[in-house]
Amino acid sequence: MTHSRSFERRYPSVSVCNRGALAGRAAGGVASRWPVLCALVATLVLTNSARAQGGSTSVPDPTAAALFQAGRELVEQGEWKEGCAKFEASMALYAAASTLLNLARCYEHDGKLTLAWSAYQRALIINRETQGEERKKALDDVAKQGLADIEPRLPRLKILISGSAPAGLRVTQNGKDIPVALLGTVIPVDPGQQSVVAEAPGFEPFRKSVTVVEGKLEVITLALQKRVPIEVTPPPTKSVPTWAWISGGAGVLLLTGAAAFRVDQAFVEGRQDGICRGDVEKQCPPKSVYDPMEDNRRKNLDSGLFIGLGTVGVIGLGVAIAGFVMGQPAKKKPTHSAIVTPWIGPTSLGAGVGGRF
Repeated sequence: MTHSRSFERRYPSVSVCNRGALAGRAAGGVASRWPVLCALVATLVLTNSARAQGGSTSVPDPTAAALFQAGRELVEQGEWKEGCAKFEASMALYAAASTLLNLARCYEHDGKLTLAWSAYQRALIINRETQGEERKKALDDVAKQGLADIEPRLPRLKILISGSAPAGLRVTQNGKDIPVALLGTVIPVDPGQQSVVAEAPGFEPFRKSVTVVEGKLEVITLALQKRVPIEVTPPPTKSVPTWAWISGGAGVLLLTGAAAFRVDQAFVEGRQDGICRGDVEKQCPPKSVYDPMEDNRRKNLDSGLFIGLGTVGVIGLGVAIAGFVMGQPAKKKPTHSAIVTPWIGPTSLGAGVGGRF
């Protein structure tokens, strides 16, 4: 006790820290954060004292020291974001164990437990270069205590793979690549959602998300399924069948021939009407001058050929039209039906095509 009071009289800033720690305990708060701050304050005081006495110690960068002091004051005022930014800037200029311990507390305050855990671990390594056994031991104690407090709280994640890892396997955790060699290893993570994605050539992508909480271990097993190739069979292309072309051509030719015979029939009828003055039975001249029987046979032949060829030609065209319709590609399978209805008049012929296409 006498040594402690003498130490406090010598280093009043340490006395303030001790009183703050006692007040924190009396208030029922977590006092573990006070020893961290106090140890660092004592570290700075001891360092200054060592310099004043000509002791051998590492001299930090003046800017880094100023940033450290500003960061400590901001954190003590509750300005964590601004204070932690000062610590990070100080650490970038001069890597000191005391600065890193404060950064660990910043990470812990923000819920970044893995960064805090790593910072405590790194602080132990950096502290090996610290001058002065008493100072080194004090910082070691703070770092080890920080690790002891945080390790039980750390959430952990273990990623396994079902079977052997396929060639070209790529695994990401929250969007960041992780080495395949890490599979099967328990790794510390921050609380909250953890998303794991695994991809490999020839396999379907695997995705899974879990929510990890403090002090718990979550296991994700990668179960990759081989990709089944999908064979896409192109729809059969439709084309107009050959018989439709043949039928259509034949129908056109037959109708052309039928039309020619009808023209010849009309020519014979006109000549006969002219000779017989419209009345073949009574007005025709004597047979020695004009015999109508030959023209009658010619007319009858023309009429028969006109009707016969015309009827077959119309049917041929109807069949060709049905073939053309059925040969057209359609988005959905249609029901084709075509009905060709020929009609014949005294002096004309034709056909009607109906149905559903």
